[in-house]
Amino acid sequence: MRRRLLVVTLAVTTLLVAAFAIPLGILVRDVARDRAITDAERDMSSLVPLLAVSSEPAVLEEALERTAAGTDGRLGLWLPDGQRIGDQRGADPDDLALARDRGIAFSRAHDDGVDVYTPVVVAEGAVVVLRVHIPNALLRDGVATAWAILAVLAVGLLAVAVIGSDRLARSVTRPAVALAATGRALAEGDASARAEVDGPPEIAEVGAALNLLADRIHELLAAERERVADLSHRLRTPLTALRMDAEAAGAPAVIADVDRLESEVTELIQAARRPLHETVQAVCDLTEVATRRAEFWGALADDDGRSWTCTVTPPGPHRVRLTEPDAAAAVDALLGNVFAHTPEGTRYAVSVSRAGDRVVLSVEDAGPGIDDPEAIGRGQSSAGSTGLGLDIAARAAAAAGGSMRVQRGHWGGARVVLDLPALAEGA
Repeated sequence: MRRRLLVVTLAVTTLLVAAFAIPLGILVRDVARDRAITDAERDMSSLVPLLAVSSEPAVLEEALERTAAGTDGRLGLWLPDGQRIGDQRGADPDDLALARDRGIAFSRAHDDGVDVYTPVVVAEGAVVVLRVHIPNALLRDGVATAWAILAVLAVGLLAVAVIGSDRLARSVTRPAVALAATGRALAEGDASARAEVDGPPEIAEVGAALNLLADRIHELLAAERERVADLSHRLRTPLTALRMDAEAAGAPAVIADVDRLESEVTELIQAARRPLHETVQAVCDLTEVATRRAEFWGALADDDGRSWTCTVTPPGPHRVRLTEPDAAAAVDALLGNVFAHTPEGTRYAVSVSRAGDRVVLSVEDAGPGIDDPEAIGRGQSSAGSTGLGLDIAARAAAAAGGSMRVQRGHWGGARVVLDLPALAEGA
């Protein structure tokens, strides 16, 4: 916007300056030419009274020396008898005849200047021809200086216009840039970022609206997080009762499951109350998370008669921009779908691979597959579940800057792929 304002201002100012400067420059040139011709005609006119009373060469030569043109050797005259006095430059016979025989005063332009001819009738009808030469230097005297001054003034006006336009543009764009910076800060998780209500009324109104929106979003997020935390906390009571029943029944496996469930509930409470910017800036090793969660689900798979594998290619850490709980929730959601929507004994495979600057997490099973394209939508399910599993994985992929794909696997079942940007070491 600022650049456009500067371009428009420069274009308009240039047109205005050109509209005034060019005609003024032509006028200055014409005035200088007319002044030089007028001075030459005045020198010739000063000799007319003398020619009326005397034609003596000596007297005429003395009179010529008293004029500016005569002193410069540019003024000459031709007497009726053909004698030339003063300027000894050659003259065109046709021009002399035109002035002498027809009595016409005129000017003739040459490469080096202008010659002005004036016939003067003296005694007995004889004609004396006066000629003054005006060189180009006199015709253009002061023109270059005047044009230079006009050019400096034009450049000065352009500079003033551009500077003024730039200041005006800054007064508009500076608040807009500040609004954009505030928006980026909010997007990065800085809930305290607020725009400075400044600038033109329209921009100030947008800033106030942005601040109001940020406050409202902050209130809604805080209320939502507290509701999630409260709901998670309510689960502790039935979990405590379940633990006591398991201890009374002497079921260590159930006790271990309750411990893991309590750990997940605790993490859910902490995640609900965690500042948003911590989530945005989180990093985890997807290899370590996927391996740990695969082993957790592997114990259940063994009890269920399922064969499973977990592979990492190439070996080593593969870091992505996700918190460990979010990455674990995505893996759990995908593996939970395998257990929930495939028959007992169905095999599955978990793999983490690196391809260039991408990390790919894949969960594949030998079940019936996912034929319903709406299954990816939040709350959408045709199998009687909550329909949140794939959406949790998709949201985790989006939060890391990647994407999720649902494909048909090599075994004929579903293959869910999370394609995530890899982080460089030290990022």
